[in-house]
Formats: sequence, C-alpha cells, structure tokens
Amino acid sequence: MLSEDLKKTIQKAYSDYLASRGLKARYGQKLMIAEVAKALASIETDDKKQRVNDSGVAAVEAGTGTGKTAAYVISSLPIAKEAGKSLVISTATITLQNQIIEKDLPELQEHSGLEFTFGLAKGRGRYLCLLKLHQAIDSQAGALSNLSMFEHDLTEDEKASKLYQEMLVEYGKSSWSGDRDDWPEEIQDQYWQFATATHRECTNRRCTHFNNCAFFKARQEIEDVDIIVANHDLVLADLALGGGAVLPLPSDAIFVFDEGHHLADKALSHFSTRTGVKGCFQWLEQWRKTQRSLEKELVQAESLRRVYEQNERHMDEAEARLKDVWQQVTQIASFAEPSPYQSEYPVYRFPDGIIPDYLLELSTALKIILSSLLSGFDRILNAMKDGLAGENDEITKDQAEVWYPVVGVYLSRCESHFALFQSYSYQERGGLPMARWLEQRVTNGEEDIILNASPILASRTLERELWNVAYGAIVTSATLTSANNFNRLKMQSGIPDWSQFLQVPSPFNYTELAEFCVPINALDASQIQQHTDYLINAIPKLIGDELGSLVLFSSRRQMNEVLEGLAENFKSRCLIQGQLSRSEIMKRHRQSIDEGEPSCLFGLASFAEGVDLPGDYLSRVIIAKLPFSTPDDPIDAALSEWIEKNGGNPFMQITLPDACLKLVQAAGRLIRTETDSGKVYLLDRRVVTKRYGQMLINSLPPFSKNLNA
Repeated sequence: MLSEDLKKTIQKAYSDYLASRGLKARYGQKLMIAEVAKALASIETDDKKQRVNDSGVAAVEAGTGTGKTAAYVISSLPIAKEAGKSLVISTATITLQNQIIEKDLPELQEHSGLEFTFGLAKGRGRYLCLLKLHQAIDSQAGALSNLSMFEHDLTEDEKASKLYQEMLVEYGKSSWSGDRDDWPEEIQDQYWQFATATHRECTNRRCTHFNNCAFFKARQEIEDVDIIVANHDLVLADLALGGGAVLPLPSDAIFVFDEGHHLADKALSHFSTRTGVKGCFQWLEQWRKTQRSLEKELVQAESLRRVYEQNERHMDEAEARLKDVWQQVTQIASFAEPSPYQSEYPVYRFPDGIIPDYLLELSTALKIILSSLLSGFDRILNAMKDGLAGENDEITKDQAEVWYPVVGVYLSRCESHFALFQSYSYQERGGLPMARWLEQRVTNGEEDIILNASPILASRTLERELWNVAYGAIVTSATLTSANNFNRLKMQSGIPDWSQFLQVPSPFNYTELAEFCVPINALDASQIQQHTDYLINAIPKLIGDELGSLVLFSSRRQMNEVLEGLAENFKSRCLIQGQLSRSEIMKRHRQSIDEGEPSCLFGLASFAEGVDLPGDYLSRVIIAKLPFSTPDDPIDAALSEWIEKNGGNPFMQITLPDACLKLVQAAGRLIRTETDSGKVYLLDRRVVTKRYGQMLINSLPPFSKNLNA
C-alpha cells in the first residue's frame, strides 16, 4: 500500500507543478498518476527489497495531450526513491528522448518541487574509442597495414584522415565529449566504425586509455542519478547481456517504456539472427589471413600454436560444410519470388519454420564447428588479456592492445554466424515455431543468400527477461490498444494478465476540432493501379489551398508513382521522405508555411508517428489506403500460419488489430494541441464497404465523421 507520506509527496508535487506553470488539472493526467502509483504501491518485497509477488506492472494508454511524462515521473519517482531503485525511462525515438532530457525533466525539476538528478544513457557504439582512433590514424600512415581489419581504402582517404585528427584534437581539448551525436557534423558509418568499439573489442580497465574513455566517463555520470533516460534498443541489449552492463539490474529499477507500442517489435529484432553464406565464406577467408599475420607478429607465443592449428582445421571443415549449404540453399531459393508489395529481392519462407533434414544436419555441423572456433577465439583473447595485465611473457602490452580489438571483431562476427546456425539446428515440436526464410541479395555485384531466423512473438522472452524480474514496469503510449482492447499488446509483448490496464482519455474535444472523411468516389485500394490513378487526381483537389498537409502511403512504389503523375505546379510544393533527412524536411516544411507558402509532406509508415506539426503546419492528413501489413513479411506470415493452425483467425487477431493501431497513429498526426483543427481523409472505400470497416472507424478518436464526403 502507498504510505500517507508518499501520497502527500505525489499530491503536492502535482499541485506545485500545475500552480507553478499556471495549468489546470487534466482528468486523464490525474487518472494516470493514480494508476501508476497504485501499480507500484502493490509491490511486496522481501528483506532484500526484491519483489516477491505478481505486481508492479501496468499498461496505460494515454491520449495525445494527457501530459504522460509529468504523470509517470510525478507518480513513480517518489516510489522509486523510497524503495532505493533507479527510474529508467525508455523511448523508441531520439525525438522523444531529446524532448524528455531537454524539456520535460528540466521543467519538472523547476516546477514540481521534487528533487532529483537525471542523465542520458547510450550504448557503447555511440562513443569514441581512443584506442581504435589511434589505430585508425596509425593505419593511415601504414603502421597497421598488415592487419586485414584495415584492408580498405581508409589509408588513401584524406577526408577520414582529417576527421580522425580533428576528433583526437577536440577530444584532447575536452571540446568534444566523444559522443557521436555531439559532433558538429554527421559522421558517416564508414568512418565511425573505425573510431568506436563493441563490447567484444573493449578491454575495459586493461586499456591504456581507460581513465580517459568517453564511454566509461558517460557511464560514470549516470551511476548515481535518480532518473536514467535510455531507449528500447539499449534496454533490450542490456537485458540480453544479463542486465547491469550499462543500466541498473532489472531488480533494482522501475522501467517506464514510453512509446511502448514499439517494445515488442524492437525485441523481435534483438532476438532474430541472420547471416549470408557468401558473407560467412568471406569472414573465414579474412580470419585465415588475419590469424597468419597474428602468428608472424606474435611468433614468440608458443602457447597459441595449438590454437592456430585447431582453428585452421575448423576453418577447413566450416568451408566444406558451407559449400554444401550453398549448393542446397541455391536450389531452395530458386523457388523464391520478388514481392509485389515491398521487397526488391526474392524471398523464400520455410512453411511452419520447418527446414529440410539435410539443411538441419548441415546447420548442426556448422554450429559445432563454429562453437569450436569460438573457443579458439576465447583462448586467444584470454592470452591477450594476460598480456595487457603484464601477466603473459609471450605477448607484450603493446602487441595485445593492437590485436585485442582485431580479434574481438572476428569473435563478434563468429557469434553472429553461430547464432544463426544454432537457430537452424533444431525443429520445434509443439509451441511457438520460429520463422525461417531465405533472401537472395546482390552486394557489390556479388550474389549472396541470406539465412534468417526469428521468433514469431517476443512475448516469452520479455516475460522471462523483463516482466518477471524487474522491480516495476510501466508501459505507456497514445496507442497501446487496438480495437479498444489490450489483447494485441498482451499477445505480442507478453505483458502478464495480472498487470493493470487502463485507457486514459485525451483532453482534446476531437468532435469539434477534426473531421474524418471518406470521399464517396474513393476506390477500393486493393485495385492497385486504378487506386494509384485515383490518388493522382484526388490528392491535389482535397488539399486545395491548405498551407500544411501530410500524405501517408503504405508503399514506396505507390508514393513514387503518384508523385510522378502529379502536375508540376503541385509537385513543386511536395517534400518527399527519403530525398532529404527527416529533420531537414520538417525544417523546410515549417519555413515554407512561415513564409505563407503551402507545403505538402509525402511519407511512409514512419511519418505516421512522431510528426508533431501544430497549427497551420498541418491541417490536412490524407491516408492513401488502409494500413494493412504487406502479406509478404516472413514473420507476420509465419505468425498467421501458426494462428490458423491453432484454430484462430489471423485476420481478426493480427492483421485487423495492427491496421487499427496504424490508422489511429496516422490520424493522430492532425490534432496535437487544443487549438488545432482540420480534416483527415482516408482514400480507401473498403472502410465503408467491408464488414470489418466499422471496427477500424470505432478505433479512431471521436472525430466528427463524413463517410460520403
């Protein structure tokens, strides 16, 4: 139960926050504060302050304008501090993360009366590695040209040389934090990869530069803060490492997953595996060359001789098995076809995730071989660690510093290859199947076949790694429900049935502010070419003289075809996703409207979220078609197949709820403040003519509606 002192603290913080900012209490915000406090107050703990009961998890859908950040911080922070836990706020997008760090938390510090500190947590890959930076600079001078790690045209790239020297100078002067995002210009991946380190390349305290390491400095800054702001990817990566690698242990944290509707999809991407057969061949060839260079460099390291010999044998065995895999998968892939919806490359999905026995046997053999190679890598790295610590007479510290990150890179790739073949080395018997599929790709003019595997749901892993072990967890978003229930969220994310679930209404008067329209002459969007021709004629007429408009498409192909068919005078006002960076598109859009010139954004699914354009910046939202998922997605197809085999209806359980969610997100771009107004047009007549259409309409905010506009 919530103590009287905590109740008073939360109530006073909310009152002070409202009074100091001259705001009135919002009904939905009060409901959310009460629900979060209730969920966290129900936690029972043992004498070590660890949760011992099914409690402390809540899902709160809070409509736009609720003030979610203030609600969950005011309610959860006092409880977290009382319990001696950290509050970890996780977002799906950089935009929201920056808003919380730069705006929301400073405002709460100033106006709520709550005393707290906060910091931003990022993964290791966002920070400079001084050791690798020095090696990249040395490689320019040819000092490390014998390492296959540096076999690229970096040594001839004056731009890279200048960039690395500038990085070293600015970091040395403390003018730059070493954070990639703080560098004044965007750093391209081709350059950044040689200036940062993965956890496999990092030697931690054994590194010469440890005391001046950007990553560990940043990590130290968040060790004692009350609130840590992270993102879903970092939280999931930390959980995959057992927790506590960057963030607090789950049992020592209360997590708030803002934009929580993304959590399940993010988790699936973390638990999926993929590798190219030719790519694996190339990795083996590169490692063979690197190992021979290593032997020559560390000629005195007699203790590694047997490891080298064993690795050579394992590499020969792996190459032989990979040749067999290539022969088999090229035959299977001959049945693959390019998707007419979104994929430019042929895909072949194994029905029910079941692979042929011969591929199963080859994958099992490769799993065993790669496991032996992993053991060899571990032995080499352990010898390097001893060299770094001055405990290996055969390897000097200087040699170990050069070679440790190189071997770490190859080890990391080996782990990726191993994970894929491990996932192909068994067949599921009952329960959830894996989705397994092949993709034919052409990279740098060379054909490869990519083997893929993924769980069809992240629910069980999240249940095991998060919901059952975290001290507390709150999931929130403006779109958590689908068709006005939480069933989709529970199925995909595994959030337990014993959790608390609440829908909080938006404070906006949608009926007066917005109208949802379906033109009477709109076509059934399943008639692809006719629908595209209709869009070309309809979009300019519906937008007319409106200053700010947004047109959302479900496929890039249709977006490009519509754009091509538009008259030049209308096309000139359009800003197209993919032609410029998102930030630049938004900047130009606002600039045009500020100058009284109309601007129209053309975007895909990602523009249906996170686009915040109040007032004149957006008064028309046009949704080209109902946002049903493309039927060729291998994971969705495998999930649908499994649901159907278990007597379910994939359309009603997956396809339609997903479309409801996406439609609400798209329509939600229009009303961002209490003074916004405008119209949302859906140019797909199926929402009126099909039986399922009413469920889609009912899922929308309470707009006024004109279904025969």
